[in-house]
Amino acid sequence: MNSRHWIYWMPVVTFGAVVGPAVAQDAAGVEEIVVTAQKRQERLIDVPSSIAAVGDQTIKDLNVQQLAELSNHVPNLIIDSNVSLNSAVYIRGVGANSRNIGFDTRVGVYLDGVYLGQSPALNQELVDLERVEVLRGPQGALFGKNTVAGAINLVSRQPTFDTETFVSARVGDYGERQGSLRFNTALGSTVATKISFNRAVRDGFTTNLFDGSDVGNRDATSGRAQLRWDVSDSLKVLASVDGLRTRERGEYGNAFTNTFGSAIASNYSRPRTINVNHNSADERDVYRGALDIAYELAGGSTFKSITSYRSTEFASTIDVDYSPLDLVSVDFADEYRQYTQEFQWLAARTERFEYLAGLYLYQQDSDTSRAARTHSQAPLLGLPAGASLPTAGDVTTRNAALYAHGTYDLTDKLEFGLGFRWSWEEKEANYAIDGSRLPAFGLATGTFSDKRTDEDLSPTATLTYQWTPNFISYLRYAEGYKSGGYNLDFVGPRVFPNSLEFERETARNYEAGIKGDLWQRRLGFAISVFRTEFENYQVDQFLEVSPGVIAIVIGNAAEVRTQGVELEATLRPIDRLTLGLGLGVLKAEFESFPGGGAGNTDASGKELPGASPLQANASVGYSVPIGRSLDLLLHADYTYRDRYYSDIDNRTSVTVGGMTVPYDRVSASDSVNARIAIAPQSQRWEFAVWSRNLLDSRNVAIYGGDFFGTLTRRYAAPRTWGAEISAKF
Repeated sequence: MNSRHWIYWMPVVTFGAVVGPAVAQDAAGVEEIVVTAQKRQERLIDVPSSIAAVGDQTIKDLNVQQLAELSNHVPNLIIDSNVSLNSAVYIRGVGANSRNIGFDTRVGVYLDGVYLGQSPALNQELVDLERVEVLRGPQGALFGKNTVAGAINLVSRQPTFDTETFVSARVGDYGERQGSLRFNTALGSTVATKISFNRAVRDGFTTNLFDGSDVGNRDATSGRAQLRWDVSDSLKVLASVDGLRTRERGEYGNAFTNTFGSAIASNYSRPRTINVNHNSADERDVYRGALDIAYELAGGSTFKSITSYRSTEFASTIDVDYSPLDLVSVDFADEYRQYTQEFQWLAARTERFEYLAGLYLYQQDSDTSRAARTHSQAPLLGLPAGASLPTAGDVTTRNAALYAHGTYDLTDKLEFGLGFRWSWEEKEANYAIDGSRLPAFGLATGTFSDKRTDEDLSPTATLTYQWTPNFISYLRYAEGYKSGGYNLDFVGPRVFPNSLEFERETARNYEAGIKGDLWQRRLGFAISVFRTEFENYQVDQFLEVSPGVIAIVIGNAAEVRTQGVELEATLRPIDRLTLGLGLGVLKAEFESFPGGGAGNTDASGKELPGASPLQANASVGYSVPIGRSLDLLLHADYTYRDRYYSDIDNRTSVTVGGMTVPYDRVSASDSVNARIAIAPQSQRWEFAVWSRNLLDSRNVAIYGGDFFGTLTRRYAAPRTWGAEISAKF
């Protein structure tokens, strides 16, 4: 498909955006969307910020099973989570994976308001969710640290006092099988409970030529249990526990060169293939417990307490020589234990004024143990067999914050909003690495202990004009910060120990927008323009520490600027037809990065890795009555992502062994998804057939490299199809 030609005429023929079909519908048009992006329930069109809300119906229509699969379906949102170690969320071209315990993300992901933490915990199964809220731009005032690019809030369905059972089964190609169960019931007049369970397996999309096995598979078990207790009309208690367990064969990239990047691999012309003697492992155990207490006072103000504990354990093994020889592997084992306590005061609204205030306490204890290991054929590289290069470390993070946000009606139509968050954070790190075990790798040897403290004040201010009850325009200014930290990874002597530490990163965002519902809610839309400036931008890079050996370097070497436009619209011209359009235009570049390119070249003016100048998505949903009681439900959606770079150097090709091949720059790509379902008007059951990437676009998703200079590429998922049936009673 010629993607570029589609883009120019697509807006003329249809409106289609994930935000449109995400909402429930009635005969009058699209229903109002209610979000909690500002920690209180508000209509989406009343929030002066760029926010997308993806509802449960859209999640089903898109056949989205994991958070990562929402990538490209929301303008200026990219989620890369092929393996847990490198999971990363990008909003407006800015993001990061936290591949070591001392480096944080740039997009905070929350489940029912509780921070999920580092990369291994991010790619959640989307089980029994009410909606997903995507908040673009810095969210420092209300959400705190590590939200310089934005935040994602996963909102689960709470128990009700009805008794209902929901079951679903799903099968597809590549051996896909999935089963879900949800049970809700009352345990009395004031107590209700809900239990959700999901089991999903699928073969991998990549074949290992060494033994014919597949990699990049899915093997996940997840569940959630909730207990709701309405103690009185004023006092509400919600307790919940959830868990996720995965045991998968991670796909870290298809090597298209030999181990040292000096010759093209024999399987270069065979996409989605690897040739290694050990498949990589990718295992996660993520568990959480939370207690939410809300008490409403007589005057209408509410006091809330949110207490949470989360445990994340991650383990991975990577065959870093990317060859069928038994040479070298690397083991990763990270563990996080997170405790949070938040108190909120949501004041009752007066005639012109409302506000909220809160106290947030956070502690995370994290441990890491990593080792490079040589195997039986390592002597071919001049290395001893059976040797190990170990690293071990721990980081304790403590964070305390005070925040407040209020709005005041200057006139009947003009509202001024002001908020802030003051944060204090301490990180204490201990680390040891013994490069002397394998001196040929050129890595450091020694121990390191240090403590650092950051303080931050992140303000936000808005000015909102309400032209009609359903149409506003706004101006917004916001700041945020990303924690400083320590590079506790495989590092060389040039970094260890004096350059392990890096400083915090800050962001300032300027935004203007309009949003509203028109024509009796037949049309819903939001348009925003923005500019964000980052200082002390943290950059993690693979740099050569000795001939043929690569290591991680993290530093504050850059200033970054992003700017662009976001458009989302939903149109329901007739009762059974829903159309929409989503568009993200972006320019994200290093404003200043001297010495940041290969060979210490100046990277100023280079585009940020992963930042596409254009993203677009479109969808159409139509229901056809069949007889008196059945509906045929038709859905199709289209996504487009413009070209982008995988690395700071912004190259288009690389020469390997005298042969020049594409590298770094990823070409534009598009995809079509479809779903056809039949269901009674009572919606008690549904049968559907579906396909993702219906036209089987075969595009590279990202280029990369690894420890010995191996060059890799990873492909997007191929066409998949299947059927599912669900029932509730």
